[in-house]
Amino acid sequence: MTIRQKQTFLRDMCYVLRQAAAFRDYGRSGVEDSLIGHPFEPTLHNALLESSLAFLRKANEFFGMKSKASIRVFFPDQPLEWLWANEDRELLNERVMHLSLSEALEGKYDWEDFLNTHLSEAERRFSAFLVRVKSEQPELFGPRQ
Repeated sequence: MTIRQKQTFLRDMCYVLRQAAAFRDYGRSGVEDSLIGHPFEPTLHNALLESSLAFLRKANEFFGMKSKASIRVFFPDQPLEWLWANEDRELLNERVMHLSLSEALEGKYDWEDFLNTHLSEAERRFSAFLVRVKSEQPELFGPRQ
C-alpha cells in the first residue's frame, strides 16, 4: 500500500471507531433525553444502536480477521486477535447483521450492554494501535501524499 492509501485507511479506521461509539455518545450528550416522547425517538435509538454495533463488528474484524483490510496492513508482524469471543461474534452476526429467527425463538437481547462491554476493548486496542502508528509510521499523520 502507498502512504496515501494507508493514510486513507487509517482515517477510515478512525471513523469506524467514532461510529462504533456513536450510540454511547448519543446517550451521554443528552440528545437522546431531549427526544423522549418524540415519535422518532425509538427509531433513532434503534438505528444508532444497530449502526454502532455494525461498526464495532468492523473494528473486531480489523483486529482479528486475516484479510487485506486488517491491522496487518500497518504491522505485518502484529498477531491477529479478535476483540471478543467467537460466541459473541456469532451472536452479533446472527442477531443483528443477518436476518434470522433467533430473536423470535430466543427473545430480545440486551444490545446496549453488549456494546458497552465490547466498545471499551475496541477503544483500548485502537488507542494502542494509534500509539504504535504514531511511533513507527509518523508520516501517516502528515499531509496527504
